[in-house]
Amino acid sequence: MVARLADAPAVTEVLRLEACQTPGQGIGVLVINYNTARQTLRCLESLQQSSVLPDWVLVLDNASSSSDYQHLLNGAKVPKAGVLSIYRSEQNLGFALGSNVLIDLLLQQSECQYIMLLNNDAVAEKEMLSALRTALLAAGDEAGMAGGRMHKLADPSQVDTLGIALYASLMPADRQTLDDIYVGPTGGCSMLTRALVERLKATSGYCFDPRFFCYCEDTDLVMRTVLLGYRPLYLDQLLALHEGQASSGGGYNPFIAYHGLRNTLWMHAKLMPVGMLWRYGLLLLLAHAFMMARYGLVGRFTLMLRVYRDAFRKLPEFLAERKSFQRHIVEHRNALQIYVTLRFYRKGYARMILRKNLIFKYFF
Repeated sequence: MVARLADAPAVTEVLRLEACQTPGQGIGVLVINYNTARQTLRCLESLQQSSVLPDWVLVLDNASSSSDYQHLLNGAKVPKAGVLSIYRSEQNLGFALGSNVLIDLLLQQSECQYIMLLNNDAVAEKEMLSALRTALLAAGDEAGMAGGRMHKLADPSQVDTLGIALYASLMPADRQTLDDIYVGPTGGCSMLTRALVERLKATSGYCFDPRFFCYCEDTDLVMRTVLLGYRPLYLDQLLALHEGQASSGGGYNPFIAYHGLRNTLWMHAKLMPVGMLWRYGLLLLLAHAFMMARYGLVGRFTLMLRVYRDAFRKLPEFLAERKSFQRHIVEHRNALQIYVTLRFYRKGYARMILRKNLIFKYFF
């Protein structure tokens, strides 16, 4: 049984700007704005500098303030080619559900074969669309999705993310080095084929899991993609520069911590193969113990209690969905094994955390 969640929420097209020329590349780009119109307009401008222009650019304003919303509308420009459509939701749908809404709108275009996900605080490199489309076209049906390098906008020499890595603790994180195994691209800069999106919707009932709201929703999607037998592509080429966490306030704040940890628990319950849970389960428990200690030391123990309370409340729902999804991955149920980086977690992470706590300052 395919999981059926809430019906698609109503969004309104509030602005449509159409050029005379149609690129004819079959590429649709989706961008979500939440109180960051300046960054969104900068992102849209960078897309218009692409060597291959998109056929459709869809923007969802996710219940931004009236001033930010007006800034977005006033700053929007007619594209060089194709169509720019801006939609408005009166409630914040989050990245996951908001992306699903735009994806469904793109799927209404029969010529759309490639769906580009791009964070609104990212600046696209000129060859981003061309490189990803060419790679997916060459890969045929094997890959389904592709990504590459994102570097920091403030310092383009520094890596922001090289995709998603999965560590021996079974905790996912942004991949920071080529030494770590690439599982798939982040939702902030990735291109999906239409065939993959339709397969995900047929097996799960959605592309992104809308219950996640934001954070880890891209890892959930990537893991389902791998378990379905695809091998996501990585291009070791700079595709975009990223400002980072413009909508969520920056830093590892309680909002990010809550959604990231809760959603990781849901993802493990829904997707993680039993064999991997047996093999790496002790390290996973150790990772949770470290998180409890970390947040306890900074006075956020109640945050952790809320994470586990809310995660376990929906556990039966995710376990039921796990059983349903298993029928679609019989041939590839062990596919994730080769994607585990045999390190407890991202290199240098523990030292970074210690530096941010008084314990480190006291002893060192």
